[in-house]
Amino acid sequence: TDFNKQNQVIDLYKTKYLGFNFTHFKEMLFEFENIQISYCSLHTMLTNAGFQSPKHQKIRHKENVHPSRPRRECFGELIQIDGSIHLWFGEQKFTLHAAIDDATSNIVGAYFDKEETLFGYYMMFKQILDNYGIPQEFYADRRTIFDYRSLNEKDKTIEKDTFTQFKRCCIQLGVEIHTTSVSQAKGRVERLFGTLQDRLVSEMRLFNIQTVEEANLFLEKYIPRHNKKFGLPIDYNKSLFAPSPNSKDINLYLSIQYERIIDNGSSFSFKNNKYQLIDTDGVIEQIPSKTKILIYECLDNQLIAVYEDKLFSLIISTYKKQTTIVEPRNKTKYIPPPNHPWRKFVLSKKKIT
Repeated sequence: TDFNKQNQVIDLYKTKYLGFNFTHFKEMLFEFENIQISYCSLHTMLTNAGFQSPKHQKIRHKENVHPSRPRRECFGELIQIDGSIHLWFGEQKFTLHAAIDDATSNIVGAYFDKEETLFGYYMMFKQILDNYGIPQEFYADRRTIFDYRSLNEKDKTIEKDTFTQFKRCCIQLGVEIHTTSVSQAKGRVERLFGTLQDRLVSEMRLFNIQTVEEANLFLEKYIPRHNKKFGLPIDYNKSLFAPSPNSKDINLYLSIQYERIIDNGSSFSFKNNKYQLIDTDGVIEQIPSKTKILIYECLDNQLIAVYEDKLFSLIISTYKKQTTIVEPRNKTKYIPPPNHPWRKFVLSKKKIT
């Protein structure tokens, strides 16, 4: 009966879906509880029971309304990316790195990490490359992860100069990257986080997500449902995504670049270890000392070296610097011979006294 259905709905909201906005709750009832109900009936039912939707409409003043920028026409033409620090799940704040297509509002990549990190954006980028291809352009915040900021010569190293990391990766793949300090300029990704902080948080609480590993697995199931609800249909005939490299090359592109100098043993130091380069036959490459080489720490933590435009694998060096061992001398008491000048000096001194 309608009375039993009403009690069931109110009981579900009170015990299982508390905190969901009413529209989201209506969708969850249909998808997971096999209950179909109109929004008007649901709204009346819940408000009469004393509940208020957390996402109630606020009055928008004209002076706060920013004009919408026209969408790009093609899928993959512009991808807006950003990170949002929030209490997404559990009792600790994490950062969600997300990418949304400007033409369709589809989420094309998302990854949780403890903080806003280069690794988080790389994992987000990997999802884009794996599932869609190479986009034409990224639009991001003016952060050092994306924007080149030259350091003083005293502090400048290839590891600290962030131009050589995310932006280097984009340049190598042929992706343009533009940055802005105006949040309204990338309104789609900003609005996306507003939606996710409402819906995604509620659903992860519902499914008792407690760890970052569980959260990233949950995203794989959530994103298709989100895109179906909020995204526009994708016209792949108008897609500007270029074909992706193979998985081995993606692992190398999404890397951190370092510079090292070879020592006398054709080896170099990296993170408390000594390494040597080996060729495809497993032979150690002999390199002159003081030669500069590039080291790439790949997404899977594999180390690759580049020397004379060739790629080399690395092994931990067994080279040890040769040192000359000097045997200690056996010290014996020295007795001067009878004709030693010292004896003559002592005898002459005694005669004088």
